[in-house]
This record gives sequence, C-alpha cells and structure tokens, in this order.
Amino acid sequence: MKITIGAFILQQLRTLNIDRIYGVPGDYNLALLELIEQDSHLEFVGNCNELNASYAADGYARLKGAGALITTYGVGDLAALSGIAGAYAESAPVVCLSGTPPLHAMKNHLLLHHTLADGNFDNVMNCFKQFTVAQALITPENAAVEIPRVISRAWTEKKPVYLQLPSDICDVEIEIAQAVTAPQLPPSDKYNVQLAAMALLARIKLAKKPIILVDQMVDRFQLQQLVIDVAHKFAIPLTNMPTAKCIIPETTPGWMGGYSGNLSRPELYEHMAHADCVLSFGVRLVDSTTGYFSHRIPSDAQIDIQPFSLNLGNTSYPAVAAADLLQALLALGENVADHHPAPLPEARHRLATPSETPIDQAYLWQRIQRFIRADDVVVVENGTSGAAIGGMRMPDGVQVVNQPIWGSIGYTLPALLGTMMAAPDRRHLLFIGDGSFQLTAQEVSTLLRYDQKPIIFLINNDGYTIERYILGENSSYNDIGPWDYAKLPAVLNTQATPFSVSVETTQQLELALEHASRQDRLAFIEVKVPMMDTPPVMKEFCNRCNNFNFGLTNPRRA
Repeated sequence: MKITIGAFILQQLRTLNIDRIYGVPGDYNLALLELIEQDSHLEFVGNCNELNASYAADGYARLKGAGALITTYGVGDLAALSGIAGAYAESAPVVCLSGTPPLHAMKNHLLLHHTLADGNFDNVMNCFKQFTVAQALITPENAAVEIPRVISRAWTEKKPVYLQLPSDICDVEIEIAQAVTAPQLPPSDKYNVQLAAMALLARIKLAKKPIILVDQMVDRFQLQQLVIDVAHKFAIPLTNMPTAKCIIPETTPGWMGGYSGNLSRPELYEHMAHADCVLSFGVRLVDSTTGYFSHRIPSDAQIDIQPFSLNLGNTSYPAVAAADLLQALLALGENVADHHPAPLPEARHRLATPSETPIDQAYLWQRIQRFIRADDVVVVENGTSGAAIGGMRMPDGVQVVNQPIWGSIGYTLPALLGTMMAAPDRRHLLFIGDGSFQLTAQEVSTLLRYDQKPIIFLINNDGYTIERYILGENSSYNDIGPWDYAKLPAVLNTQATPFSVSVETTQQLELALEHASRQDRLAFIEVKVPMMDTPPVMKEFCNRCNNFNFGLTNPRRA
C-alpha cells in the first residue's frame, strides 16, 4: 500500500480519535498544514502562540484520550516546550509534530533561520528527549516504521511524543505493509496475572484496615469502574490524590474525600496513617499534593499498582496490565460485605441572602458549589481557585482539569479551548486568577473565533496573592498591571458579542450567574475579591511552602 508521509501521519492521528490539531503556522510546517486543510476528518486550530497551543492540546487530550500539536522548527518548538513538559508531568498524551527545514539542509548542516546559525540540528531534538517518551526525525527510509512506533508510545504510556517532519518529504510516497490500525496496549502475561491476582486477594483478606488510593493513572487508563467494583466487592474505602479530583465520583459509597497529607479530613488522615493495606494506583507523592510531605502512609502497607506491573511486598509481577489484574481479582474473590459503605455526608453551609455586601472568597465558593452541576467540565487554575475547588464535593459526572504538579500558571485558559472541542456537548467552566490570566489572555480571541461558549470566572484579587502569602505581601514583584478585564473579550474579537460583566457584590454575582446560565455565547465574569482573602487551606499551604523553600529561620511575612 502506497501513501505519502504526510497522509500517513494524519491517518495515524485519526486512529487515536484525534480530530483537532492545535498550533501556529510557520514556513517549515506549511506542507503538512495544506494536507490538514484538505482533510475532512481533521481540523487545524490556530492559536495565538505555540505555548497556548500546547496547553490546548493537553486539555483536549484529557477528555479525548490523546491530543496533537503542530509547530515550526526551533522557535515554535521551544515556545511549546513548557506545555509539553507539563503534559509529561500530568500524563497527557500529546503528539507534537514539528515541521523542520528540508532534509538536505539538515544533512548538510546549512546555516538557516529559526536555528542558532551554527549548523547544529541536534539541539532541539535533544531538548525534546528530556520531556517526551519517544522521538524521531522522519526520513523516507524510516517513516513507515517510526511514525507508528512513536505515536503508539503516546497512547501506551499516556505521555507526549515528538516527531520532526522535514518540509521537503511531506508529499514523498512510501510503502506501508498493512492497513493503518489503532495502537493497542501491551498484552499481559496470563500466568503472571493469575499469580498477581491471587497474591493480591490473599493480602486483601488479611487486611483489617484497607484503603484504595488513586491517582491520574486510573483516569488515563480508564480504570474507574473496575476500581469502584473492587472497592465495593471487598468493602474497601476509597480516596484520591488532588491530581485525581473527581476521577472517583464523589457520591460513591465508601469515598472518604480527597487525600493531601494532614490537610485532608482528620478521619481520612488517621485512617491512612493506620492502614494495613493501601492499594495505590499509580500514586506519586509530590510536595504540592501531599501538603508538603505531610502524608503518613505505612510503607509496609503499600501495594504499588502501575499500568503494567504490580509490586506487592518484596515481589514484583511484570507484564501485568492493571485492567487485567482487577478483572482477575474480581473473578477470584467473594464479596466481603453484603452492604456498601455509606456515602460521605455532605457539609452544606447556609448561604447569605444576596445583597450589596462585597464578595469575599468564602461566599464566592459556597455559591459556586451550588452553581456547578452534574457532568460539567471544571477547569481550575492553581491558586485560590484550585484550593477552593479541591475542597468541594462535586456532583456526579463532573470532570476536573487542573495542573497541580507542573503548576504552570496560565495553563487553564488555552486548555479550556481543548476541553471544549473534545467535549462540545458539555458545559465548561473556567476558574482563573488575574495573575494567571495575564499570561495567556489572548487565547480568549481563539475561543471567540471558534464560537466556543464557556463560562469564564476571572478571580481578580489584584496580583499574585498566593506568592504574597508565601513571601512578599507588600513587595512590588507580586504586583501586576491593572486591566479592565470585563472589556477585554470584546476587544479580542470585534465580530463576537460575548456576555461580559464585572461584579463586586453578592447581588451582582447572583444576577451575573443567572444571565450566564441563559446565554448561548461565551460568558465572562470578573469577580473582584479582597487582595489577601483566600481559602484557609491555601494560607496553610503557602506557609509550608515558605518553610520548605526558605527555611524556618528565614524572615517571613508576619
């Protein structure tokens, strides 16, 4: 079967259910963009810059299963690299396609624009090797093998990959051995699966105080229902890391709340500290997700379940896919209990009657908790928004998109573009601070250009409030320029008519929420809150950050 290299790449992307490719045009990638322009199954989405494009591809991948990005060599690649690194840290499979100078120019080390003018064409590839799980410079000789190899690694490992496509070979025909098929996860060793399942069952039966702890892996490999089935069959309570917010529906019987060290609910913290069997699904114990290493998880109780292996005590079981392991465990075991654990009681605070009272963080998030509804996609920036949403009990079907590990401020606004295109039939809410917004604000223009209709909440607390709590409450480096945020959407697209408003009182907020819910267009609500007002858990987290970063003896904000 003969096919051009460019068409082969696009076919491989379609096997991952990708129908949008984000990026910025540049002279080296135009031949591939021309192919996309003519493709009825794929659409190029032009972003304001490559960093935003990488964030959008990441957001798309979270909901669609995989995403794609197209850049031009050098300047475009390196502009996108922070977003690719974030996708690696947060396990978002993004295929990064870079249009490079023609192959003959690279082989002859010509001095070209978008390079360092030293004939070196290895440096950009070397950068991407640090932040992707597979890479290749495509040539006519290797294209048939390397393109599917690299793209399948993104699917298998749920991490980004990087392909360089020289501008002069996009239309070169190659011969491929068979029809294009979707990549498959590696098969398990059946004998090892049975051994692992029996060992895990024996360990569970011995446990008096077990618990299940899930991380992103459960979402990326679509293990949610299997994990819940195991929890119910063996009467094991569940919890999740902040990186896995809402992966286990928070109305699930036996769910004990989110786990973040001693910033968790006291009952959960004590249960974890005294657990004798912790089924740990891909868990990474990071400073930002453990209350700065305040977790207490008995090491001899931990059972490490990874996508393709199990570590139980001193024994490792390779070639054991987590899905196969859980299915085998369910088939082996008998129900431990005849009834399911009761759901976690939901704390509801009485909300004050809307009035001319200024909005504070406490009121805002109590009201937002009532505003979020089942099946919403909630995109949450790090900072006060992340702290507040992290402590909320969410309705069934809500999907939270956040970036607590890489923590690149401004990520969420372009990521929103990706989530909306991946799931166009769901309601999407964005919560972003003013400091973060200023990094990627121009992507509002892309949302409007493509007629996307999210509800955006801009939390304006006059600068970098989280940094102020860590160090430098009154220092100028935590200040930002004052923008008239509510007027910005109309400026960023002169043909659109977004609903945009600025609110300062609880009554104004109530009216804005009512109007936003009835709009069939992008809604932008600037919410003005006091500068040093923040959820209490955020203050404690910032204090710990200060102590960790600067030491207990360092002078700090009083």
